[in-house]
Amino acid sequence: MKLRRHRRSTLAIALSALIVLAVSPPSRAEDPKPSPTSTRTTGARLDFVDAMLKESWDENNVKPSKRASDEEFLRRAYLDVLGRTPNITEANAFLRIKDADKRPKLVEYLLANPDYSKNFATLWKVVLLGRKNQPREVDAGAMTAWLRRQFAENRPWNEMANEMITAKGSNKENGAVNFTLAHMADGAINLTSITTRVFLGQQIQCTQCHDHPSNDWKQADFWGINAFYKGMKRDEIRTANAAGTEVVDHYELYDEPSDRYSSYERRDARLGIAFPTFLDGRKISQNKDVNRREALGKFITEPANDNFSKAYVNRMWGHFFGRGFVQPVDDFGTHNPPSHPELLDKLGQQFKESGYDTKALVRWIMNSDAYNLTSSAIKENEKDETLFTHMNLKPMTPEQLFDSLIVATAAHKAGGGEDTSRRRDAWLGQFVTAFANDDGEESLSFQGTIPQALMMMNGELMEKAVGGRSGSFLADLLEQARLKAKGSVEAYVVNNIYLAALSRYPTTGELGVARRYLMSNPDTIYVMEDMFWALLNSNEFVLNR
Repeated sequence: MKLRRHRRSTLAIALSALIVLAVSPPSRAEDPKPSPTSTRTTGARLDFVDAMLKESWDENNVKPSKRASDEEFLRRAYLDVLGRTPNITEANAFLRIKDADKRPKLVEYLLANPDYSKNFATLWKVVLLGRKNQPREVDAGAMTAWLRRQFAENRPWNEMANEMITAKGSNKENGAVNFTLAHMADGAINLTSITTRVFLGQQIQCTQCHDHPSNDWKQADFWGINAFYKGMKRDEIRTANAAGTEVVDHYELYDEPSDRYSSYERRDARLGIAFPTFLDGRKISQNKDVNRREALGKFITEPANDNFSKAYVNRMWGHFFGRGFVQPVDDFGTHNPPSHPELLDKLGQQFKESGYDTKALVRWIMNSDAYNLTSSAIKENEKDETLFTHMNLKPMTPEQLFDSLIVATAAHKAGGGEDTSRRRDAWLGQFVTAFANDDGEESLSFQGTIPQALMMMNGELMEKAVGGRSGSFLADLLEQARLKAKGSVEAYVVNNIYLAALSRYPTTGELGVARRYLMSNPDTIYVMEDMFWALLNSNEFVLNR
């Protein structure tokens, strides 16, 4: 294996030099027949989005880049909506269609795909719980399952948010309970912080100890929100397992009537007292006649609260464009004004009028001209970082990278049953360790590290992914090429390896060089391994552009 890996490095580096980010017109060869895609479309588009962006471009004397190629848009859309790249059949189906409306139709197809709810559940699980170091009381699986059901049903965001803030009962039966359980320790200080950051886009956590130095928030604002969480209780529910040993089955969260307040030490060393008070100054009864979390959920999600809808719009815009109108996406305030305040206001209002419809918001974003731009900058916008004149390069999340490797290579098919499930969990854990940044934070630039590079080049998953053993993706591809290719076997192989890895056909130059490599070596499967390895380790694979 060491000898083969050394030989691979020489050939693979040569092949890597051929892989460029610019997409040239495809070179066609014998490819699998495309499968039909959805033809349903809503025509969901908000003309004011592009009009207001264009106005900002004119005011700043910048120009947008050209429209993204179909290959670039295809890969971007799959990663953003489904959390993975398209497989060969999906890529072929889209790229071969000659239809002026095929991009809006693809958006509808993706939103109807079960992987949409799976991906958005994963995205929000990371935001709400983080990726690791969760308290033992948290059932992350139940939380993820709950989120997946909500997105599958397209439940309004205000209802989802209200339930997470107010949820009670078993954390196994009601996954939303785990949001509170994950952060209620230490007097619910972390729960206070994440509630305002996620649902209002307000970072008030630094006012825990002092007034905000550059914003309007005061120390009393933090503790006024914290007081809404007084009265929460949790019980550990135990049961006997099959061996008769008593084990923890789940946790129960409930509220007791409370008239307690939050106390804190002020900067002048005096004791501060805060009863439940919302950020706009509204208060509730200081007695035990009000359920405090229910009152907080109502304050946060009511239609009169514009920050609630704008916070969600901004976070979703940041997910699809690589940065929000406000960046960081959860730091609204006078110290950090949005790049397009009028557009954010109008989108927030439109989202509210839609009934807080997540799928509608996704359609508006993805059908905009701006989302359809290429990531390649031009001279007239090369210095732009905030006006959305071209798509930002976005590093894949660990989950996107892992699932894309699985789709491209079918590496998960090795073995079977529980062994496959355990192997997948172990591999994903390795990816989270190597590629994840701070819990819940989104990277804006690619930060390659030595552990990441080594894992991609030599990790167990990569070895299985590019292996040519019997039953592997490459072995099956070579067999198909020999059976189906009416012309060149080499062209069939190269086209499909590029489709699997990069969701595009090779350029004429790439196809020619790769074919020569294949024909110059009698060990065809070995050359295929090197080619696939080089593509999967290229920037074009690990970046969402």
